[in-house]
Amino acid sequence: MSENIAENGIGFWQLITNDKIEIPIIQRDYAQGRDDKKTEKIRNGFLSSIIETLESPNNSLELDFVYGNVESNVLQPLDGQQRLTTLFLLHWYLMSKTDRLSENKSTLLKFTYETRISSREFCNELVEKGDNLGEGTKLNEKISDSKWFFLSWKKDPTIKAMLTMLDAIEEKLKDKKKEELISYIDKLISENPPVTFHFKELKDIGLTDDLYIKMNARGVPLTDFENFKARFEKHIEDNKWESNELKPTEKFSHKVDTIWTDLFWKHRGNDNLIDDEFIKFIAGIAINNYAQNKEIIENENEIQEIKKLLQERKKTNTSEAIKNEIIERKIQQLFNNPNEVNPKDFPTKIAFDYLTSCLDIYSKNKNDEILPADLTLWDYCKKEIVNINRDTKVTNNLFVEFVKNSETTYKQRVLFFSQTLYLLNSKEFSQENFSEWIRVTRNIIQNASIDSASGFIGAINLIKELSNGIENIYKYLSQNKIESSFASNQTSEEKLKASINNFNDIKNVIFSTEDTNFCKGRISFALDCIEFDKNNIESFSYEKLQEIQKVIKNHLNGNDVSNDFRRGLFTIYDNKFYDYWSTSYLYAVEAPKRCMIAHINDLYNYAYNNNYKKYLFDLLRKLTVDNLETIISNYEIPNDMPNWKKRIIKEQNLLNHSIQHYMAIKDDQSCCWLIPQSKVANSKDGVDKCKLIK
Repeated sequence: MSENIAENGIGFWQLITNDKIEIPIIQRDYAQGRDDKKTEKIRNGFLSSIIETLESPNNSLELDFVYGNVESNVLQPLDGQQRLTTLFLLHWYLMSKTDRLSENKSTLLKFTYETRISSREFCNELVEKGDNLGEGTKLNEKISDSKWFFLSWKKDPTIKAMLTMLDAIEEKLKDKKKEELISYIDKLISENPPVTFHFKELKDIGLTDDLYIKMNARGVPLTDFENFKARFEKHIEDNKWESNELKPTEKFSHKVDTIWTDLFWKHRGNDNLIDDEFIKFIAGIAINNYAQNKEIIENENEIQEIKKLLQERKKTNTSEAIKNEIIERKIQQLFNNPNEVNPKDFPTKIAFDYLTSCLDIYSKNKNDEILPADLTLWDYCKKEIVNINRDTKVTNNLFVEFVKNSETTYKQRVLFFSQTLYLLNSKEFSQENFSEWIRVTRNIIQNASIDSASGFIGAINLIKELSNGIENIYKYLSQNKIESSFASNQTSEEKLKASINNFNDIKNVIFSTEDTNFCKGRISFALDCIEFDKNNIESFSYEKLQEIQKVIKNHLNGNDVSNDFRRGLFTIYDNKFYDYWSTSYLYAVEAPKRCMIAHINDLYNYAYNNNYKKYLFDLLRKLTVDNLETIISNYEIPNDMPNWKKRIIKEQNLLNHSIQHYMAIKDDQSCCWLIPQSKVANSKDGVDKCKLIK
C-alpha cells in the first residue's frame, strides 16, 4: 500500500483492491447493526452522513483513522472494523442493485473474518450468491430465506447485526432510482472517492498486537468452545489431517459453523447458545475414542508420574499398565468436566475421523431424533416430551441425554456409543435391526457394573466386538463366540436366548419379559421358573414363559410388592422366606430381626439367591393358575405352624403395621413383633411402637 495514499486518505474500494481485509478474532462482534435504540440512532446517523456525501457533487467525508497490520497483502484491522464492515455491506448492496455484483465478486470476496468461521462463510456466500435471494418483504428476510443461508447463522451476533445493517441501508436507499445508485457506486470505486479514512500500521506507531488488545477494552472474550475450536483447527492443520484436495465445504472449519451448528442449534439452551452442547458432545466422543482405541499423546513427565504411583501402590507398572492408567484418568477427567476437553484428546487421525464421522452421522436424516421402536430404555432415556428451551419441545432420546443432561452416566454413554455404532456401521437403516441391536446392548449395560472408567472401557470394547453382527445381532450371537469377558453372565444369557429354536417366532414373549420393570433385560430366573434347561433347547415353552411374564407384570411391576404377595410367600414350603435377611437384632424386644422383602430390588436379588429363590418360583408358578386371594384362602395351615404366622396369612390387614416390612421373631417362635420402621429405640417407647402378634 502506498504510504502517501494511506496517510492522505483512502477509500474502501482502493483498500480492498490493494489488500485482503481480514477481521481478526480478537475483535468484538460487529456492533453497528445491533438492535437497540442507541445503536439505531448511531447507525442511521452514520448512513445518512455517507449518503448525503454521495448525493453532493463536492462534499467529502473523512472517517478518521483505521489502525492495523499488513503482512503478505493481508490487512488485519485492529481498530476500524465497524466502519470497514459497514462500507463492505454498502458496496455489496449498491453493486447488487446495479447489476455490478458479478463483475466485482473477486474483489468483494477479499473481505473476510479470520477465525469466526460463520461470519466468514456468510460474507463469502453473500457475495457469491447474493443475486439469488429468497422470498420476503425486507432484505433481511430475503437473505434468511435463501437456500444457501444456514439457520444457525442467525445465532452469530455479527451476522445478525449485518442483516440489521442491510435492512437499514435498504430503508435509506429503497426510493432511489437505479441511476442514482449507479452514481453512488461509481463515486465509491473511483480513484478519488468522497468517503475516505486514514490508515496507520501499528508498527509505525510502536503498538504491538498484545498492547493493543490490552488497550482495547471493547473486545468480547471468547467462550470455552470458541477457544477450543480455534485451537482444534490449528491442531488439524499442524497434523495435516485434511487433504488439500478436500473441498472447502467438507473441511472441519466450514462444517463446525454450518451443518454441525445447525445440528446443535436445534438443541440450544434458553440463552440461545450451543457452546455447552457442542463441548459436551465433543468431550463425550473423546471419552468413547479413548476407551475403544486407547490412543494418547505420550508425555514423559506424565508417564514417570504414573509409573511412580503404580510402584507405590505395588501394582504392575509395565508400559501397557501405565498407558491404561493414563487413559482411565483422561476418561474420568472428561467425565467429570467436559469443558476440560483439549485438542490433544484427539491424538491421531483415527480419533479425528471418528469425531467428524459422529458429527456427520447425527447431522443426517434427523438421526438426532432417532428412537428404537417399542423398546423401553428405563432411566437411561425416559420416553417423554422434554423442554429443550423455552421455544422447543422434543421427544427425549439418547442424543438429547448425551448433549443436554449435565449428569450423563457411564451407562448412558455406553448406550449412546451403541446407537452411534449402528448409525455408522449399518449399510442401511432398519428399524427392526436397530431396535434389536439396542435391546441386546441395553440388556447387557443394565446388568453390568459400569460405574468407573475401567468398567466403561470394558463395556465399550464388548459392544464394539458385538457390532460385528450389528445388522442381525441375534444371528451373530447364535453363531459366534464372544471373546470379551466383560459382563459375561448377561452376554451368555443373550447368546442362550438367541439359540432358542425358531427364535423369530418366539422372540416377542422373550422381549416382553425382558421389558418388565422387574426383569430389566435379565430373564434367567424366569427361564428357571419354567424349568428351561439350557443344555436342552427343546425344553423351552413359549406358553409357560408367556404365563410367567403376565404374572411378573401384574405383581412385580412397581417399586414394591403388595402385602398380599408377602402373605402368599408365607404359604410356600417351610414358610421361612424371610430368613434370607438375618443379620440384625432388635434389642427393644430382644429378638432377631427379619425382613419380609423391603422393596422390589430386594426381591430381584432374592430371585437369584440359590437358597431362597424357590419361594418366589413356587409362588409365581401358582399365580399362573390362581390369584393371590385364592392361593391364601385355599392354603391348609400345618398343625405345627406358630399362631402368629397363621394370623399374618389369614388376617389381611395385619402387615400394614409393618410399614417398612421388618419384624422380630422370638427364638422359640412363640410370637413376633411387627416393626413400623427399620429401627426403633431400645426403650419402652420403642417396644410400644411394635405390634406384638401371638
